[in-house]
Amino acid sequence: MLPIFIEKSKIPHKPGVYLYKNQQKQIIYVGKAVDLYSRVSSYFSGPQYPRTATLVKEIAGLETIIVESEVEALILEANLIKQYLPQYNIKLIDDKDYLYIKVSKEDFPKILTARKKELSGSLDYFGPFPSASTVKTTLKRLRRIFPWCTQGIGPRPCFYYHLGLCAGICAGVIKQKEYRQIIKRFIQFMKGNSKQLVDELTIDMNQASKTQKYEEAANLKKIIEGVNYLLQPNQVHLYLENPNFLDQQRRSSLCELQKVLNIKTSLARVEMYDISNIQGKNATGSMVVLTNGEIDKSQYRKFKIIISGRPNDVGMMSEMLNRRLKHREWPLPQLLLLDGGRGQARTAAFILKQINLQIPVFALAKQMEWLYHPEEEIIKLPKSSLAIRLLQKLRDEAHRFALNYHRQLRSKTLYT
Repeated sequence: MLPIFIEKSKIPHKPGVYLYKNQQKQIIYVGKAVDLYSRVSSYFSGPQYPRTATLVKEIAGLETIIVESEVEALILEANLIKQYLPQYNIKLIDDKDYLYIKVSKEDFPKILTARKKELSGSLDYFGPFPSASTVKTTLKRLRRIFPWCTQGIGPRPCFYYHLGLCAGICAGVIKQKEYRQIIKRFIQFMKGNSKQLVDELTIDMNQASKTQKYEEAANLKKIIEGVNYLLQPNQVHLYLENPNFLDQQRRSSLCELQKVLNIKTSLARVEMYDISNIQGKNATGSMVVLTNGEIDKSQYRKFKIIISGRPNDVGMMSEMLNRRLKHREWPLPQLLLLDGGRGQARTAAFILKQINLQIPVFALAKQMEWLYHPEEEIIKLPKSSLAIRLLQKLRDEAHRFALNYHRQLRSKTLYT
């Protein structure tokens, strides 16, 4: 059971960082969690290790910072530990230090895990991290984006080079300057400066493309996509400056979206639809929902498309919308979005008109990320726009949800 001073309603089932404070308002422990509510609750229920029991006795306050990904939580946790040096984070567990991520100081730096006593002479380091398994899993993911070498020069290409996880010092295919640039980007990423990193990579990519260095441009594009995928996006420095940054960004995104689409009512509920099928078979549809700018999985709905035959995304979208709008017990949205182009937008507008519903409708096309109104001009938002980022996130979530259901149906077909 949670103590009285912790409000249950203020701890969401979301990824983030939690900070425990003592009676003097000092931060005594910083931790990360994929699910903040579950993690915080675990401290106050069931048997505890002696060290945890001592910590719990001192806890008199709690602060949480919600983030958007597990990796972002990991990096924010490390930055906060380094900033506050909480007493329970810097103590030893079973006579061992917490794990750090170390960048070695040599001509061709290596990225390694290390204990505190092994950090001397580092080019840079990050941590401490309480979960060794999380650190190692994260590094495996990061190595696909920032391939680093652990073997050094020769005599033959290492195993990781063949997997694309080593930049190729061992194979003699990369110069020192180019390799150190990879390490510099990794350090920048780990310090939470991903926006600056992506901006610099984009400039380098465009320059490489202009000078017809297409392979280099393609590699840089891959790094940009990897960084954006992992952190979606990483803005740790902004969380450090303002713990309520995510809530403020959501509100700003909604306000911007409302303004650019010229919608007069507040966007308390936004619905996004997508279709998934292969050659018209096992077609599925998804409805995902934003409630006050936040993904609301409790409101998601999935549809098994009934019409069959050759692929017809517009017809399938029409079927899904007609079925959805028959559910008058479901709250109506202030904005209806579809994955697609003008055809999908016109189909939705026609269906709404038939039942006398006035709900703004737009379709978001994947290729150019343009917004299509049923009749008016195309809306082209800049890539830096908070509104387009919110729409992309919602569209990607609709695609994921529809695809997962499609795979379930296809799997049943294959094994029956």
